Amino acid sequence: MVGLRRVCLRLVLGKIVLEFERGVRVLFSKPAENIAFIISTPLWLAFFILTLRGYGVIKLSSIDLQLFLWVAYAFSLYTTWLWTFGHGIMDEGYDGVLEYVLAGGEDLLTHFIGWGLSLVTYELMDLVVIAGSFAILFNTRVSLVNPPLLALSLVLVTLELLFISVIYSMLVIKLRSNWVITNIIQFILPTLGGLIPGEVNNYVEAINKYSPIAYPVILMRESALGINEINVSITTQLAYSLLTIVTLGALAWVIVDITTARLRHSGQLSLY
Repeated sequence: MVGLRRVCLRLVLGKIVLEFERGVRVLFSKPAENIAFIISTPLWLAFFILTLRGYGVIKLSSIDLQLFLWVAYAFSLYTTWLWTFGHGIMDEGYDGVLEYVLAGGEDLLTHFIGWGLSLVTYELMDLVVIAGSFAILFNTRVSLVNPPLLALSLVLVTLELLFISVIYSMLVIKLRSNWVITNIIQFILPTLGGLIPGEVNNYVEAINKYSPIAYPVILMRESALGINEINVSITTQLAYSLLTIVTLGALAWVIVDITTARLRHSGQLSLY
């Protein structure tokens, strides 16, 4: 029994690695699009900050700029996962890729996880570009108070947004329209997902403190800046983050399984 489980685990991991390799090849097949996507977030934020400075509206300290840097990075993570990965799943449905995966007897969730993990390359490139742009424009170097915790928080954010994106795309596929879900999620997720720092006001701090999906993003800022913005211990934040990710992973598995069963039962493997 143990040997059989090991064989099954190797097969699943092998499929995930294969999907990861395919995803990386697809991502790097469009270099111009990748470059434009990666540099857009820091450039827009830098333009916004420089405009405010030019009109004398704000005068940001070094710690404020550090905070803006990590807010920009969190925003780029949400953009990468929801719009690049989430919409990419929908495009696969419309282009018949999911039909091919299902017809081959493959598991959709394995396909999504393997392909989604290839976006880690985007995450790393985004961090380099955002850190470089702030260093050039504002003479602000990246602060890394706790590098091991930062690395762990990036893993947690990646897994959380991966499962959220899968759930998001499956809901859109179910409704056959992305506007309803997208219009709701693009306002709710940044608010509940820790994108806005708790230092803004007491209301935001309360939201971040009681929203479990916010903890991985908050941990990322706290590990970089060394500021506990919600007055909750790191151990507790890690525990809630892991529990949230496991819950989202289970929910994603159930939703994908239901979607797969519905498509196969109806004899319609495509999403038209």
